[in-house]
Amino acid sequence: MVGPVLRFLANEAGEKEGLGDAGIETFRDAPYASCAREAGQNSRDAATGLPAEPVRMSFNVLKLDPSSFPSHDLLSDTISACSAEAEQDREKEFFSNASKVIGASSIPVLEIADHNTTGLVGPPDKDGTPFHSLVKASGVTAKDTADSGGSFGIGKNASFAVSDLQTVFYATTYKDGHAEAFAAQGKVKLVSHTASDGTKHRATGYWGDPDGFRAVTDPALVPDWMKRTETGTSIFCMGFRAAEDWAERMTYSLVSNFFCAVHREEMVFEVDDGRININRNTLESLFSRQDIIDAAERTGHQADLTFAGQLYRCLVSDSAEESVLTIPKLGQIRVRVLIEEGMPSRVGFIRNGMLITDNLRHFGHPLQQFRGSRDFVVVVEPADLEAGVLLKKLENPAHDGFSAERLPDAVKRADASTAMKKLGKELREIIKATTGVKHEGSVVLDELGRFFSETGKTDKPEDPNAEHDPERYTYESKRRKSKSRKAPSPAGGERGGRSQTGTGSGGKGGGSGSGTGRGTGGRGSAGDREPVVLREVRNLIRSDGSGEATSRELHFTPEASGPIELMVQATGVNAPEGLNVTAADAGTPGSGVLTVDVKDGERCKVTVSFDEPYDGPIELIALSRAEVEETSA
Repeated sequence: MVGPVLRFLANEAGEKEGLGDAGIETFRDAPYASCAREAGQNSRDAATGLPAEPVRMSFNVLKLDPSSFPSHDLLSDTISACSAEAEQDREKEFFSNASKVIGASSIPVLEIADHNTTGLVGPPDKDGTPFHSLVKASGVTAKDTADSGGSFGIGKNASFAVSDLQTVFYATTYKDGHAEAFAAQGKVKLVSHTASDGTKHRATGYWGDPDGFRAVTDPALVPDWMKRTETGTSIFCMGFRAAEDWAERMTYSLVSNFFCAVHREEMVFEVDDGRININRNTLESLFSRQDIIDAAERTGHQADLTFAGQLYRCLVSDSAEESVLTIPKLGQIRVRVLIEEGMPSRVGFIRNGMLITDNLRHFGHPLQQFRGSRDFVVVVEPADLEAGVLLKKLENPAHDGFSAERLPDAVKRADASTAMKKLGKELREIIKATTGVKHEGSVVLDELGRFFSETGKTDKPEDPNAEHDPERYTYESKRRKSKSRKAPSPAGGERGGRSQTGTGSGGKGGGSGSGTGRGTGGRGSAGDREPVVLREVRNLIRSDGSGEATSRELHFTPEASGPIELMVQATGVNAPEGLNVTAADAGTPGSGVLTVDVKDGERCKVTVSFDEPYDGPIELIALSRAEVEETSA
């Protein structure tokens, strides 16, 4: 066999190819973070699946002597040829820098190695295998699981984005039956050019067996630094652009994206020869480590790191409330809500252990405004394979959003859109029901006791025969007669009338009656109303697709039987304000209230709509005769 060598594809058609490779350009804005994220995702997808063996990855920088750089001289000559033909300023700058890198006495190389994975299964030159898909396919992926992290075959280009030579080498050891097999190959992406012998070449070149641009399968033919002793894959980014804080930049990306997988001990990372270790025990401290925060801030990603830390808090907190939704055409979705001061009131969607997005914008649910709620954070992730598979199909190449437009089949596209809109609506309802402000009947403020307690007071009763202390003042509150809250008129009369005693407002006429209610035009008889106690009052806000409150689902247990008049009030810092009930799925609405038949001790459920949207706290008032009974909801 002829020794491995670097060869470029012939350009028989004379096509012009520049540096603007779409796959590489996708990751230019955040090369270090993207490289770490995409490499981590690919390694996670190749996990062995054994619970005691989490995927282990290392990110280290090697310093290579030019003599150990495969086909060093050929690559150097090619860079010179490309530089001579460069016309655009960008290309001139790139090849000027590449010439310095390849001509240096020591060439930096980023080694990304994984362990406890299946490796890049071959044969390497067989179409459709993971090795062939990684090295020689474009826009193609070969993943074993239906809900794997990658689905576009684009992430592999992130490794080229951190190489000043746009050159990457791959080496893998994998199981071929019961035996171990080895494969290695290099790939270069430059520009179309003309070699010194006048041959026209395309931008892409391969290092390996020159016969058919095949991979090297004999480990004896590769440099020592490229060999592997155990199953797994190594990626080498040649001419690595080693920024001073490269390790911290990759760390904040790994922590922000894979905190869920790390917390569940499915992945561990080592960065910069073990200087930074990312595992279940160190994860929490890394969110607050200053050098990592500074690196994220310098690249404009501190908010991402902070949000990931808040989602991690939701995962580990015992105070979080968890539920599972079953969405038709989607599957089961696990929702975990944490209510805690300082939380961002945002939702994080996780798939396959990796953070994807914080919204369902393409389905009408940006999930950004939650009025009247306490501070919270929510983690959402598939709870079964069906949901994981569909979300994978909806995920975009950047792995930061979902859209049904990615599905070519019109029926499946419509079903997915309906399911995701349903998910967004259910999430809003859970958030509002869980995080809405809850009012209690009374609160004992023990903290204020020291401002109002009597000096030297003890449990010993006072002596009734003792002399009065002239320096001691005794304050007593003035007793007042209890008064019920104002409520909408339960029956008859104008809506503008309010009843102080719960007897309702009178008619429009000027005559007087036996009732105590006051009307807007005079006094009239409203009849007696007695209070009805409502126990275990609950309410759930129902919203439309835009998140606007449209109705309120009320649950209560009455301590009376027969028809009652149910009134709803909006509560706040001032006097309660009546809400006008316009429709209901049970009972009869009228004059702003709802008349409904109930049975003592029997649980009731009714959904009411108001004349205008309202998503704040409410009070229920149930009347039969004479008085008013208020119950907070």
